[in-house]
Amino acid sequence: MAYSGTVIFDLDGTLHRTETALVPAIQRAMEDLGYAAAAPEAINALYGEPLEVFSRELLGPGGRLHLAFMEGIRKHQLVTLAESGSLYPGTVAMLQELAGMGMRMAVCSNAGMDYIRLVTGTLGMAGYFSMMVGKDGQTSKSDRVAGILEAFGGVPAVMVGDRYHDVQAAKDNDIPSIGCLYGYGGEREMAPADIRVDSPSGIPPAVRELMGQDSKT
Repeated sequence: MAYSGTVIFDLDGTLHRTETALVPAIQRAMEDLGYAAAAPEAINALYGEPLEVFSRELLGPGGRLHLAFMEGIRKHQLVTLAESGSLYPGTVAMLQELAGMGMRMAVCSNAGMDYIRLVTGTLGMAGYFSMMVGKDGQTSKSDRVAGILEAFGGVPAVMVGDRYHDVQAAKDNDIPSIGCLYGYGGEREMAPADIRVDSPSGIPPAVRELMGQDSKT
């Protein structure tokens, strides 16, 4: 199949409405280790960061319980994703529209691949993505986006995300970015994005505009 373009998505705060499943998983993992559960607001402020940042900010420096904390989160997410996991409204319709436009799609997240597979599989969207890349190695998000672009070849590409490192990854790879104001970064953090959208339904028109496609294409 010949693709007309590439759309690279962040996961949490862009496709996955993370707080519905991750907040209770993190709170339960903290309680398992004898900590008081963090407030949802404190957890929500960390979305998009690697899991080691969650550990440092919520448990304190030192990392003594880092591995146990991560394992606890993974254990509880198996339950909470099935119980209360959700996508942002309109996400599936947006992915279907982009597929109909001939877009090849990928996920590039600061989460690990086990988490990415769990979320995309549980919430029924894994089949839309030709490639999914997580932070299982030491490369930056910019480097991982570069790897996706190299794998997909020389078609127009756009990065879609809700945090500063998504916009920076696009800039570092000389591609435009779409900032998701409905996610966790907010207007100020998304100000450098080429286009900002208030909901997933705004993403296909933004892709068309950035790739110079007519709306009827």
